[in-house]
Formats: sequence, structure tokens, C-alpha cells
Amino acid sequence: MDVFVNKQNYTTYRFLEIEEIKQYVRNLGFFPEPGDIKVIEVSDGKINHVYRLRNEYRSIIFKQAVPYARVVGESMPLPLDRVRIEAEVMKVYEEILPKSVPSVLHLDEVMAIVVMEDMLPLEVGRTALINGSESARFATDIGKMTAEVLFKTSDFYMPSPIKKELQARLANPGMRQLTEQLVFDWPYSDHETNECETGMRNEVKFLSQDQRLLLEVAQLKHKFMTKADGLIHGDLHSGAIFTGDNRTVIFDTEFALFGPFGFDLGQFIANLFLNGIAFPNYKEKRFEQAKETWYAFAETFSNLWQTSTHERYTKVDGFYTIIMEELFTDIIGYAGCELVRRAISIAQIPDMNTEQDEDLRMAARKEVLALGKYMIMERKHIYSLEQLSHWFQATR
Repeated sequence: MDVFVNKQNYTTYRFLEIEEIKQYVRNLGFFPEPGDIKVIEVSDGKINHVYRLRNEYRSIIFKQAVPYARVVGESMPLPLDRVRIEAEVMKVYEEILPKSVPSVLHLDEVMAIVVMEDMLPLEVGRTALINGSESARFATDIGKMTAEVLFKTSDFYMPSPIKKELQARLANPGMRQLTEQLVFDWPYSDHETNECETGMRNEVKFLSQDQRLLLEVAQLKHKFMTKADGLIHGDLHSGAIFTGDNRTVIFDTEFALFGPFGFDLGQFIANLFLNGIAFPNYKEKRFEQAKETWYAFAETFSNLWQTSTHERYTKVDGFYTIIMEELFTDIIGYAGCELVRRAISIAQIPDMNTEQDEDLRMAARKEVLALGKYMIMERKHIYSLEQLSHWFQATR
């Protein structure tokens, strides 16, 4: 992976237009053949510009960050350094789990550009869940992969000085702050960025007045801000995963940082849940996949605890149980926060907006919101996912 100022001598950042992008990648030697390069935008328009560049010989992904969130504009500034973080985190993933992320082909820190392997014919996980075309291994793979990365970047495995150095290098303060706002602050403050149908405005406004709920969210936010168990993806929704019969790949690691063990899995399971609520035909299947994810995670984490730890206290009776109980409680709580914010916040997703009938769409959104609040409030009394089964019965 190269880090350099490219041959066009861009010494300061500026956004590249399509023809400039073509010349940029030609200068890097990716398309030495004569003929045009086809450029197709594949980004969702929320934060970055992402393009698929291809000719008859090859296809690559070109991603350039802009210094703000595209979905809002310049009033929401974002650090360009997130591109470096993304590339470095993918390198960590690759070292722990080869082929778990797209290969990074080029990084330009000055221009905030990263060029990556194109993952076609794999399908984006969110699209697959909406279409019902996800692979049979999708959920299990995410459980295993998450456990591997979290454990092997934790103090149970990684020597403390090395972990602390990596943690400092991947501090990611700007994207951390955005996560805190999106997940823990704005949905509970009647913020101007919240989005929902008119018929839900009272429910959304009440979130900012529910003192019992705010107390629980405050605790979850405090843990996110202060606990550095291991390297978390930070935005592990189904749209940040590719799925196929023979491979599952995680991408979009620009929100990554060191945080609580339960955060990533909470986000992923929440996205399974909300897809099932939005598409009732998938309801029971998505619940089963959530259980598959947790079981795969717990088994992998347990095996690593027994065979790969360098921390002496992992041999103390009862310590593993304490860690896993806290981890599971956090999964439930962070899943609840993800459900709430995906139901009403600026970070809208296709699952919640595919339904054209406003009443049906709003009913699903209300159910997602209710489940999210329930999981936040009751997380300390939920000891297994099976306790949530009544939310996912086909007749509900």
C-alpha cells in the first residue's frame, strides 16, 4: 500500500472531477490500455464520493472524501484524515483475517483518496437482505469475524504497549464525535436532522423528554466514550458488508476506533432486526440470523479466550463469565440505540423506506422505535436473544 503525493503534483487537497479521476488512475498505472474508462458512482451520497472505474480488463473502486458530510453540506465538517484511518484499519483486518476486507491498492493522504479492490460479484449486504438473497453464511461469518478482530486487538491478546500505540494512531476523534452525535445525542434531543412521517412527531419529541430513557442512553454513551476494549468498526450495518456464497467482506471502516466489545455486534444485529420488521416475510429468519451471529461470536471468542490469550487473569475462575455478561448487555443496549436512530434520524436506510404505503411504513418505523427503546431500557434484564422472540413472530 503506497502513501504519496501523486504524479499530478497535488500538494494540497482538492476534489477531483470525473475526467481528472480518469487521468489520476492512469498515472498510477491501473489502466495502461488505450480506450475510455467507464466511471459509475456507487456511493449512497451520504458522506464520500465512491466510483467504480472499469474497462474490459479490470475494475477498481476509487473513493475520495470531502471535508463535510454530503447529506448535510458544509455545515457538518468531517476530517479528511478518515481516509487514512480507513486504509490503516483495513490493513489491521487483513493481518488478522486475510480477505476479510477489500485490498487497498493505493492511498493518497493529501488528496484523501483510497483506491481499492472491486468486490463484484459480491452483493452489498443491505441489498441482499432487502431482496432475500444473502448467503447462508452471512450472519455466522460476521459473528466469527467480529470476534476475531475484537479479541486480537484487545488486551487479552495484544501486548499492552502495542495496543496503546495502535489505539493512539487510530484515535479518529472527528468520526468518533459524529458517531456520538448520530447514535446517542441527536435522536434524543428533538434535533433538526431527525426525519420521520408527520404521524410520528409526538413519539420522536417524547424521546427528548423521557428522563428514564435518557439516563440509560447516557450510560451507554459514557461507556462508548471511555471504554477501549478492542478495535471496533464503528458503523457495522448491513450496508458495510459484502456477501456471497464463498466470501463475506467488511468495508467502509472510516468510523473505526477502539471502543466497547459489544458495539459492532449490537449495530449488526439491530440491522437484522429492523430489516425483519420492515419486511414481515423475513421477520422470523432475521431473528434466527441474529441468534446465529451471537452464537458464532460467542463460540469464537470463547475459543480464543482459551487458546490465544496472553493475559494471566483470563485463567481466574469467573472472569470470562463477567466479561461475556457485560458484553452481551452492551450488545442489547447498543442494538437498541441503533434501532432508534435508524428509525428516525438523518441516517435513513432503504429498509425503512422501501414501503410506499405511508401507514405501513410508519407502523414499521414505530415498531422499530418501540423495540429499540425496550432493548435500551431492559438490557440489564435480557440474558439471551430468545427473550426477544415475541417481537419476531410472524403474526405480530
